[in-house]
Amino acid sequence: MKIACTLYLLLSFVIGSYAQLSESENKIYARFDALLEAESDSTKILINKGIEREMINALSQEGSFEYPFAKLKHMGKISSPDGKFRIYNWNCVLSDGSYKYYGLIQYKDRSDLKVKALQDRTTANMFSSYPAENWPGALYYKIIPFKSKGNSSYLLLAWDGNNVSSNKKIIEVLAFEKSGIVFGKPVISWRGKMLNRVIFEYAKQARMSIDYQEKDKRLVFDHLAPSSPKYQNQFEYYGPDFTHDALLLQKGIWVLEENIDVRNK
Repeated sequence: MKIACTLYLLLSFVIGSYAQLSESENKIYARFDALLEAESDSTKILINKGIEREMINALSQEGSFEYPFAKLKHMGKISSPDGKFRIYNWNCVLSDGSYKYYGLIQYKDRSDLKVKALQDRTTANMFSSYPAENWPGALYYKIIPFKSKGNSSYLLLAWDGNNVSSNKKIIEVLAFEKSGIVFGKPVISWRGKMLNRVIFEYAKQARMSIDYQEKDKRLVFDHLAPSSPKYQNQFEYYGPDFTHDALLLQKGIWVLEENIDVRNK
């Protein structure tokens, strides 16, 4: 009888938590619908801040780490393979063709569950690290855990719509430091330099592939080149040239290997 009562109470708690989360999810869903109808940038930003507030509230509730938020089709939701954090991510296209990004990281800190809002306030370069409060916005679609100097770090693969002429893809490095969440660690060895991240920019109509091959612990990606030598460093004319490069994990460092053979892989 005692076990039955305990199971009943536990089941009631889970059902109650999911009911609250479902209600929060419906509110956020309605805000995304409103965002699709919004015309001015100021209205879009106001709605997005509302979505952010509702998500922070939802992710602070019991059971939210396991809740799928399946209705939120316009929001990216990815979990780290080691089960330590989740990233919720979405964007908004502004009237000038630029993109505004929003993100939340929900993570486990010992027995506590915490939520951190990411503030899109800077443009990333390849030699800097940034806190969550000065985040270089992008949409993340894959998380790759790795060890560097004995500590857990993560490669994030991201897409950035950039502007009307070009897109970007980004290989980002995320770490949880004593000071907080850090984007960008110098663990990428690239042509004699140590990078905090890699940023690829290419033509809007082009498609660039980045593929993680877990067996070989390497990222394989298209090599980008201009469509004509006269367009050197004009990245709106760049695209894949049918060769490939890779980043190979070696003792906690991701090392560039150029012009690799991808056949039979």
